[in-house]
Amino acid sequence: MWGIQVEDIPESTEQESDFLAYFDSCTVLIEEKTKLDNPEDLSERHKVLSSGQVHGTNIPLHSNNRISGIIGKAASQLVSSSKYNHDLRIIWFTGTGVNHEAQYEQFISTIYGSTKIIEMNNNSLTDCYFFRNSAFFRYADTIDGAVAAHSNGEDITLKLCLNPLSINYKAIKSSSLATKFDTAVTDPLELESSGDAYIVDGDIDRKDQQAVFNYLQSKYNTEPLNNMDFKYASATILVPNHER
Repeated sequence: MWGIQVEDIPESTEQESDFLAYFDSCTVLIEEKTKLDNPEDLSERHKVLSSGQVHGTNIPLHSNNRISGIIGKAASQLVSSSKYNHDLRIIWFTGTGVNHEAQYEQFISTIYGSTKIIEMNNNSLTDCYFFRNSAFFRYADTIDGAVAAHSNGEDITLKLCLNPLSINYKAIKSSSLATKFDTAVTDPLELESSGDAYIVDGDIDRKDQQAVFNYLQSKYNTEPLNNMDFKYASATILVPNHER
């Protein structure tokens, strides 16, 4: 659709990345990962629905250890394929299946270590990046950005997430890759500049939550803060054909 030339990277004895994509004058090394539903969860869902009951899900949307592991493997594959000439390195993650939206949100939370922040006496929520340990921090020298996507049938939703900690941040922000995504680009530095996000960029122990709150309150001159993580909730029931 975009008219992009894409080349498969040949398989080898090493764990290589998947593609080289040519976005005009910008060559992008891509490692693609697809997250499927857990087979055990699907089996339990089928069992509940077949019995005529309502199947419910309640999935936390904060950083996810399983997705963190997927990102770690992708980072090592990008490094092993760095011998190919390229300008940028990204992960392309696609959530699929029943919980595709939850997987998409978990991926974004994991790369950014993000959460929602609420200020005392203020009912609005503000996105906060690098509140927790994050994949973009851990692999800042490897991952310049990520495409977060989720698919439902033939429909796909996607956005480009920039890594502001990468030395190639300015390059990816101004690249023809970013241009292709138009407004579907997440740039924490730009969001912070417009007053729409917080960023924890100090040398703070992310496991010491109160220290992180103190840092944010001092940096942005706020009232006491707290964070709020959302969950993905859904309920499904199987409807017989004759009742549809």
